[in-house]
This record gives sequence, structure tokens and C-alpha cells, in this order.
Amino acid sequence: MAVVARQGFDATVEDIALESGVSPRTVFRHYLTHDRLIVATVRDMFEACGRRPVEGLVPPEVDLDGWIDGLALAIHTRNAEILGEAFWDIHAPHEGASSTTLAEVDALRRRFRHRGVRYLAEVAWATGGGTGDPPPDLVLAFALNFSAFTTKALMVDFDQTPVQIARLAADILKCLLHRALEHDAVDRDVAGGTGPS
Repeated sequence: MAVVARQGFDATVEDIALESGVSPRTVFRHYLTHDRLIVATVRDMFEACGRRPVEGLVPPEVDLDGWIDGLALAIHTRNAEILGEAFWDIHAPHEGASSTTLAEVDALRRRFRHRGVRYLAEVAWATGGGTGDPPPDLVLAFALNFSAFTTKALMVDFDQTPVQIARLAADILKCLLHRALEHDAVDRDVAGGTGPS
């Protein structure tokens, strides 16, 4: 993962073997091709980015806002450190690509992002007292504010650190979550006949 984070998909088996302290032949015993190695590495990167538990993270039921703050810091730090320069290869549009490797990377990225974002939005929504599924816009807000795109764009174009990005992302998410929860409470009051007429 370290070599791919530094060099992207151009990382060679030789570079990876050197970093790992093994011969290229040993690497090829485990991965039949460079492409299989890249797919396995991307899968490992996604799993490392989504790894739980996050050390020192306060449980959401204890402090929901603190949980969002800690989560944002962990996610943006992991996006920067784990994906590194591989971000560009992993997230480049590959539609219509003839490479089965790129198609597999796209499928992995999409599956991990959808599952992770939905889970986090559902935890925040339920912990905050929301009813039913979280609103679709809230799910998209989690996707946007925890995205590796957000991390990379703000680091590259605006010279922000993962800590600064996390603070901004958490503030935005907390604001949107609390607003959605307020709307949900009003909707329940109106449906129950206790709200304004």
C-alpha cells in the first residue's frame, strides 16, 4: 500500500518487492499479474480507510457531535495517508475502459463508498433521533464531506491539511444533520397533530 500510495498504479512489482523485503518472484507467487496485485492493494486500501474501530473515537450515543468530529479527522487523515497519489488512479473516470482491472477498481470503490457512507449516515441519523431512513440529501452530504475527492481537492488547491479539512467537514455535517433532525421532528409533530396548524 505504501508504494502504491507514493506512485499510484505505476508502482512496479520490483518496487513493491523491494519495499516488502522479498523478491519479485515471491510477489508473483501470490499475485499472478501486476493487475491482480493492484486490485488486491486497492481493496486493502479501502479496507484500511474504513477500518474500525477508530482509536479514541467517542461513541455516537455519548456525544454525537464529538463522534462526527473524530470521524471526520480519521477519515480525512486516512484518505491522505493511505490513498496518497493512488487517489488519482483510483478515482479517475474509467467508464468504457477495456481494462478489467480498472473496471474492478471502479466496482470496489463504488461498493466500499456506498456501504460506508450509508452506514455512517444511518448511525448519525438514528443516534440523533431521526425516524426511518436518513434523508437522501443527508446521505449525499456524508458522501461529499467524507470523500477522498474533498480531501485531495482541498489539500491540492487550497493548501489545507487533513485536520483543517476535517474541522470544516464536521461542522458542515453537524449543521446539516441537526437541521434534518429538526425537520423530522416537525414532520412528526404535524403528523401527530401536535404541530402548528
